[in-house]
Amino acid sequence: MNIANRLTILRILLIPLFILALLLPNLWPAFAPFSHWVAAMLFLGAAITDILDGNYARKHHIVTDFGKLMDPIADKILIVAAFVMLSCTTDEAHPRYLLHPVITIVFIAREFLISGMRQIAASKGVVVAAGKLGKWKTTFQDIIVIALLLYDEFPFFYLNPYLRYLIEALVYAALALSIVSAVDYLIKNKGVLNLNDR
Repeated sequence: MNIANRLTILRILLIPLFILALLLPNLWPAFAPFSHWVAAMLFLGAAITDILDGNYARKHHIVTDFGKLMDPIADKILIVAAFVMLSCTTDEAHPRYLLHPVITIVFIAREFLISGMRQIAASKGVVVAAGKLGKWKTTFQDIIVIALLLYDEFPFFYLNPYLRYLIEALVYAALALSIVSAVDYLIKNKGVLNLNDR
């Protein structure tokens, strides 16, 4: 198994650890001060493996069926897991969500839509590369996951409303990029969908 595929597997293995880090304070209160820090580091590590495996595969011209299947699945599971965990109550002592559930729904719906389109394209022998807007969307999403996890960990930041406004601006920027990149993707690949098919 090549290094790119091993990095993909590592990313998948980090996802349950990321979830556990956010849930563990309910079972082990002493872990609460470290929960968001550990979750942020695990998410960052998983995001870095996404960059590394893609760069390695392109540099060495390595394309495997495992990579084509599991790499995008790992990416989707990672970001969906992060959004779901940020949208639910993970700390019983502080029952609130960090990301509004409606925004999470839009993010996840976009991923389902584009993944479905790619499957249709693949079934017709068409390979669709990720566009620049999609890459910017992913970058903004990764940033807001880490920012939302760590925001409350800095009490002096919490007293600065401007930082909260900045994080909210990043969230809405990621939301806008998700919608715009999806529309751009659909327009550029409208030939993949044949509305007369049954």
